[in-house]
Amino acid sequence: MVGGVLMKILIVEDEVNAREGLGNLLVKLSDNYVVCGKASDGEQGLMLAKVHKPDLIFTDIEMPKLNGLDMLQKIKEDGQDPYVMILSGYSDFKYAQKGIRLGVEEYLLKPITYSNLKSSMEQIERKFGLKKEKAALLEDGISKEEILGRMLLNKGKNLENLYKVIESNIKENDNMYLINLYLRDKAEERNEFIIKVIYDFMKHYKIEVFYYSDLKEYNYLPIFINTAIAFLEFIKMLKHNLLFALRKSGFANITISIINIKELPEIGNSFDELKRLSRWPIVLGNDEIIYEELISKLKINQCNYPREIENEVLKAIKNNDQARLVKINQKFISYLKANIYDPVEIINICSKYIFSILTVSKGCNNDLYTEFKNAGILDSIKISCTFYELTERLDYVIDKVCKKNYEGSTVNSLIVRKAINYIKEYYSDKVSLEEIASGMNITPEYLSRLFTKELGKSFSDYLKEFRIDKAKELLSNKKMKIYEIAEKVGYSDSKYFCKVFKEYTGMAPKEYMKFY
Repeated sequence: MVGGVLMKILIVEDEVNAREGLGNLLVKLSDNYVVCGKASDGEQGLMLAKVHKPDLIFTDIEMPKLNGLDMLQKIKEDGQDPYVMILSGYSDFKYAQKGIRLGVEEYLLKPITYSNLKSSMEQIERKFGLKKEKAALLEDGISKEEILGRMLLNKGKNLENLYKVIESNIKENDNMYLINLYLRDKAEERNEFIIKVIYDFMKHYKIEVFYYSDLKEYNYLPIFINTAIAFLEFIKMLKHNLLFALRKSGFANITISIINIKELPEIGNSFDELKRLSRWPIVLGNDEIIYEELISKLKINQCNYPREIENEVLKAIKNNDQARLVKINQKFISYLKANIYDPVEIINICSKYIFSILTVSKGCNNDLYTEFKNAGILDSIKISCTFYELTERLDYVIDKVCKKNYEGSTVNSLIVRKAINYIKEYYSDKVSLEEIASGMNITPEYLSRLFTKELGKSFSDYLKEFRIDKAKELLSNKKMKIYEIAEKVGYSDSKYFCKVFKEYTGMAPKEYMKFY
């Protein structure tokens, strides 16, 4: 929000044509640019800086009496902190390095063109406007970017002062809109680019009064706007300009919602409404601007949990039927897309569906269950904003279930898979065929026959091989002693461990450690 803020500019340049030409260009660019002084050398520039205290200094580097960088150093020592643009044909690194230390914003190579100057000044003007507003805001040091966020979350003291800050800038008869960009991706550098797109949008439509906050904990970027543009017309502008610009810049997941604010105090009660609106792209798609009137036109149905589909998918998991799993998952998505449902119901049903799959997966393969938990599958379902994202996450789960396939594609028996799962979890303890069989209410003899039939090896041989494979991993790390590794993989007697290890690998643990 720059508006009518005046910027005092000092030009320090020893070439008279370049000095006068730059002054003329600045006047043409904006009435807000006031050239408060022109100097032909560094000493004169320093004197004028002390008198006028400029907001921006254009300076050459090589000049008589005092060069530009030394002049800037003295201006800094005087307590001033102006924006600085260097005018030079030099590209020597020592100048750039010192310039950075002195807060130089940009280097403009001579001869200066109108378009290059215009582009540089737009960046400076935006920073300058924010700096002025920050300086004039509140005694307790709250920045402009914090104001809207605090108001939305009713956070902090003296909230009435924040309302007064905005109230002092708005035009009473203009409309007030509260927009929310749901960013989805937690990338701070990307947020900075998004903010630049927002500023370009405001400048294009000559919107001077706006406030935004970056609510990182929610991945929200809310914006308050005061404009004469009518609500429906403004929605079109958001869709065809702002959203289009974001999509063009690669932000495919951002969703935009808007609330028409009648009175300024409504901001404090609007956060829950913004959150609610931000869920609706899962029904309406993320290429629509979401607002209440659009939702009110929909015929919303009751979404009942598809118990039959759940039973089908759980049965397919237990039977290790990969093709059936994929088809059932497609059936589940089709069920959710068949009617218009409240997005909260859709998310809750998907969460329940995934949780059921995870629960059955835990019984069949604990590694898979742990992997799903670590990947935050349920959390990712809850933040899905489109059916595409939802389908992608559901497909991810089914794909993982299929790929794991509980010991490749060789084990079809649920009993054997559960036994393998038990070994994987408790191999470092005393594991016996009798103990596992008892836990599944079957006889050891029956479990032994199933094991040999499915894997072509006895339970005892499988357990030894699994423990030796784990021992190999630990030996390769070379961080533990032999007896420690033996205990870690379930052998209390390190000598017996060494004997078994040599039987299976052809070398002693020490030899293996040296070799690998």
